[in-house]
Amino acid sequence: MGRFTISETPSGHRTLVYIGPPEIRIHSAYDPQREAERAAAAFGTGRATSIIVCGLGLGYHVAALRRRHPHCVIMVLEKDPEVVHLAMESCPSNLEGAHVLVSPDDIPPVLESFEMDAFRGKAVYFHRPSYLLGREFYDSMVADISRYFSSKLSDLLTRFEFEERWMANIFSNLPRSLGAGRVADLFGRFSGMPGIIVSAGPSLRKNASLLGRMKGRALIVSVDTALKVLLRHGVEPHIVMTIDAQKHSLKHFLGERPEGTVLLADLVSYPRIPDRYPGKTVFSTTAKFYSGPDGSVHREPTPAMDWIERHIAPPGDIQSGGSVATSAFDLMLNLGCSPIVLVGQDLAYTGREIHSTGTHHNGEWLARTSRFLNLDSINQRVIRKRKIKYVEAYGGKGTVISDYVFDLYRSWFEDSARKVIVPVINASGGGARIAGTAERSLESLIDEFPVRTPGPAEILRRALTTGRGGAGRLRAALDQALDLTSTAAALASRPIESLADDERRTLLDTASEGLPELFNPLLRRTNAYLARHGELPPERAMSILLADIASAARRLQRHLASCRARLDDLP
Repeated sequence: MGRFTISETPSGHRTLVYIGPPEIRIHSAYDPQREAERAAAAFGTGRATSIIVCGLGLGYHVAALRRRHPHCVIMVLEKDPEVVHLAMESCPSNLEGAHVLVSPDDIPPVLESFEMDAFRGKAVYFHRPSYLLGREFYDSMVADISRYFSSKLSDLLTRFEFEERWMANIFSNLPRSLGAGRVADLFGRFSGMPGIIVSAGPSLRKNASLLGRMKGRALIVSVDTALKVLLRHGVEPHIVMTIDAQKHSLKHFLGERPEGTVLLADLVSYPRIPDRYPGKTVFSTTAKFYSGPDGSVHREPTPAMDWIERHIAPPGDIQSGGSVATSAFDLMLNLGCSPIVLVGQDLAYTGREIHSTGTHHNGEWLARTSRFLNLDSINQRVIRKRKIKYVEAYGGKGTVISDYVFDLYRSWFEDSARKVIVPVINASGGGARIAGTAERSLESLIDEFPVRTPGPAEILRRALTTGRGGAGRLRAALDQALDLTSTAAALASRPIESLADDERRTLLDTASEGLPELFNPLLRRTNAYLARHGELPPERAMSILLADIASAARRLQRHLASCRARLDDLP
């Protein structure tokens, strides 16, 4: 027997009742549609472009909200699957155009396909009778959606700030990548071999020397920040990973010549790092995969990569959770490593320190010390500037100071550890507890991991014998793209107001049809602005768009020409 019953009302519309105890009427016993219209009329959304509805019932209020706010995306949260079934069976038209979510797992497929360019906030509608039946569920779901929106907005803002830098670095690194290895060539090569991710948390210093005893037993992947620490302890990791596009990343490599370590560089990474690296280099690219509401899987690559991959073989995708350590985790999964061991992954200010001794950051701060300012004081100043919080410590021994960003990464690792079938071991020995991982000392794992034949270094050597080639195809593609952008760049030298209709059309066609994959990242900020200001007069909006296309054409021409010149310099 169900917990709900449906009955007819004098208005001819069906209503829903929770049997209880106590009995609760989910809709009016007389005219549920009229009731819903009055409630929707009293609900204001402001500038919001999405409405979160807490409680479905038979969906009368959902339909009323849709009629009043046709521009809004409507997400309906419903705790009870029985209610969803009854609504779809009794009043299916009320649910048209709405996304119905019944668990946290339903959130990503809906929001990953959500267009954030036009997002102007969310409004939350509480269907009171439904809400009272599951207050904790609805509050938790709204909080999850809010966090997801925040993450999506953060990603969009990151794109605004860095997307062109990423493109510039990609085109700078591209010629060199043709003669280097591809990370795709490593996928699956380390099946069943333990993999160790070395990060630069304060706890690393007590484990760094032990890693030397793991060289033949496990694949050791160091994040760039931790490289100097390992080398100071006489440990050359098998792979060092760098993904940051900014110049400061170079400081983690200055003065070091780890010729026995393979550099794994994302194509967006700072170009002088692979240019100067003494050992073998492997390139990767970052891509994001998400499921749409219909279950289909979508790939969102780094800017410009979809255009590049039409002409040369892709280097291989690694997904990122926002940090080089999360990228290293996905790398381990693709390589086939099992178990995955975390070292130096404090995600906290262990001992009120920020990084392990021996890192570039620590060395830089140490150089600033004096009689009046010691390293502890510098650490405290940095920590105080951040939004700190206390979280459960490694081993469950009290709490440790963390911050908002660290806690996001901790949640990422916890979520990943739950989802993967590979055992995840936290051997950091300090920092924050990461739920879902087994806590073990690194020393206790040494005897459990047998020496491998062939070892990780030999597997790497065999897999990375040749580059991917494709210089001729890339050269032809760049020449064609330069022809298109040169025309647009020539028009860009003139005032937008002076362009004839056919010249304006040329600019629009170049951006939307000729090279959309290259122009779209450069136009993202402007397109978002126009999407959020639909009230602008059409001529004004067109003028803004054309001016930005013209500017983008000039900048793109420089990136393409630089890449073409570097290709010609190849041996």
